[in-house]
Amino acid sequence: MALTLRRNRTRLPADAGAVTTSLADEILDEILPEEVDWRQLVWSYPKSTLALAAIAGYWLGRSRGRRLFAAATQFAGDSVTDGVNEFFGRKVL
Repeated sequence: MALTLRRNRTRLPADAGAVTTSLADEILDEILPEEVDWRQLVWSYPKSTLALAAIAGYWLGRSRGRRLFAAATQFAGDSVTDGVNEFFGRKVL
């Protein structure tokens, strides 16, 4: 059951559900209750969504910036290592 909005300014296009999911989609689907259709909210209120994302990003950067940077760096390094090893078909790095 989708959340019904009081002010529905726009509707999603018919092919909006055909978009492939990303990691962010999966995380939001797990965090938010099923009755909240976050895709419809983003589509209907893009400026508010962007402002909320900017505030959340600023807060995360200020409070957890070093840990996030370390995790992103580790993830990038692991991804490069996996790519090189896959390219050569054996463990090089």
